[in-house]
Amino acid sequence: MRKTYSNPFYDWGIKLHSIKELVTYTGYQYSDNVAIRYKEKNEVIEKTYKELLCDVQKTAKVLKNFDLQTGHVAILGRTSYDWIVSYLGIVYGGLVAVPLDTQLNDAELAELMIRADVDCILGEERYVKNVQELVSDSNTINIIINESRERREGKEDFLSMDKLRKEVQCIGTEEEIDPELLAVIVFTSGTTGKSKGVMLSHKNIITDVMSAKRILGLDEKDSSLSILPLYHTYEMTCDILLMLYFGASVSLNDSLKYLSSNLKLMKPSVLFSVPMVVEQMYQNIILAVKDQKKEKLFEVMIKVSSILRKMGFSCYKKLFANVREQFGGNLKLIVCGGSNLDQDYIDFFDNIGINVVHGYGITECSPLLSANPDCCKKRYSVGPVVSCCQVKVDNSQNYGCYNGHEVGEIMAKGDNIMLGYYNDTQGTREVMKGEWFKTGDIGYIDEDNYLFITGRVKNLIILANGKNVSPENLESRLNKIDVIKEVVVSSRKINGSEHILATIFCDEQVVQEHQISDIKKYVDEQVTELNRTLPSYMQITSIEFRDKEFEKTSTKKIKRY
Repeated sequence: MRKTYSNPFYDWGIKLHSIKELVTYTGYQYSDNVAIRYKEKNEVIEKTYKELLCDVQKTAKVLKNFDLQTGHVAILGRTSYDWIVSYLGIVYGGLVAVPLDTQLNDAELAELMIRADVDCILGEERYVKNVQELVSDSNTINIIINESRERREGKEDFLSMDKLRKEVQCIGTEEEIDPELLAVIVFTSGTTGKSKGVMLSHKNIITDVMSAKRILGLDEKDSSLSILPLYHTYEMTCDILLMLYFGASVSLNDSLKYLSSNLKLMKPSVLFSVPMVVEQMYQNIILAVKDQKKEKLFEVMIKVSSILRKMGFSCYKKLFANVREQFGGNLKLIVCGGSNLDQDYIDFFDNIGINVVHGYGITECSPLLSANPDCCKKRYSVGPVVSCCQVKVDNSQNYGCYNGHEVGEIMAKGDNIMLGYYNDTQGTREVMKGEWFKTGDIGYIDEDNYLFITGRVKNLIILANGKNVSPENLESRLNKIDVIKEVVVSSRKINGSEHILATIFCDEQVVQEHQISDIKKYVDEQVTELNRTLPSYMQITSIEFRDKEFEKTSTKKIKRY
């Protein structure tokens, strides 16, 4: 009998209309709660909601005192409390935040600032000092340094936000923010081409935050560890702003290389992540089990846990209490987005007592479009469509069928859909079909309104016989071969004939562990086995190896171009 998910969502929270309302409401409602935690040297600093509101109000006042022509303020720095205050202070004051990727070089940063008409840069000196000469031939761009402690004594090349904040009071204005007002210009990661400046309004972002709250059963006692770049919409919307909406706390991870120690130090109950991090957490658990030579016992425990969980017993969580101590002991939920996460990882973490919620979004949608609610998950799905928008599938291009469903391009409309691309009318027209935004992703929606992603339009391989092949589908299958660390599937014409090509980067550690002497022969044999399970038109007929990892975006997605 088919299980029907009539209403998988939690109740609505208080209705808000802007990010300013969110900061003001939480500043009073949860005034003494800890909002942000971060490390400073060997000490953990805690900032309450009241302190956060005060710092945001002061930052907004400082910026409003400048004669900014466009009101576009770039933020350039590492994950920090100051970065969050900068973002919130900019939008609180009705200005436009332009978060930038610190991993870009100076010329790339300057180009994005010019494209976004930035007239003020707020950031760390190490990042802004080399950009200043590139972004302007005049003195029209204001440079404000956020962390004065990095500056040499007596050096006054730039204005100091720390000093400027001391000159104003933290008394908020009564002015309301127009929900339709542009709040943020976010540049896409550009995995398949040049990045675009996505314009998001206060309404876009806050409606997505309110809808995201209905996916998770959290409250003000919960805490997250922020591990993703703050300049990405996923991290700001679905972690920082969402946790503030709950009245919960956010701890800041200073570097992924310190993730393990910071999990133990901050003891979060929830982690907002990407597949790469989840996969690495899994590998760490397996390595620990191997070091203890308890592989067989662990396999039995997983099987027992799976049975108990499916029968509805919660006692299975006690079996893996020691395992969860690796992550601080309190971790109960991982929210994963950014790209596809294999169902095997979700099942594994569910079985050890850490609930994995897999979601789907895109920057142009603020970004969340769907997520598997923690109480009503459906395997292989990215969950039901969130409450603030509608999603439909355009199958007019005949992309074929998947699991008995006709697939097509996923399209969305609603209050979370972007205003458009900044200074790019043509680009905006190309992705809009009336009120509907064309995501560029392919999938289907089932009878319970749960969304399934099967690939991406730009990556789709269209063969000469008219058959369509999703490279993501094949990559997911290939990634299950133990020695394959990274793979990209594409098509190539060889001697006039079209071939499905797999370009593979192998995991040297696994190769050594298994003592594989001929890696090419080993992979060929594994791919041959995989091909036997595939229809002829989908079979991989050509393999190439590479000796270094693929180039990636800052959220660890492979750049396919």
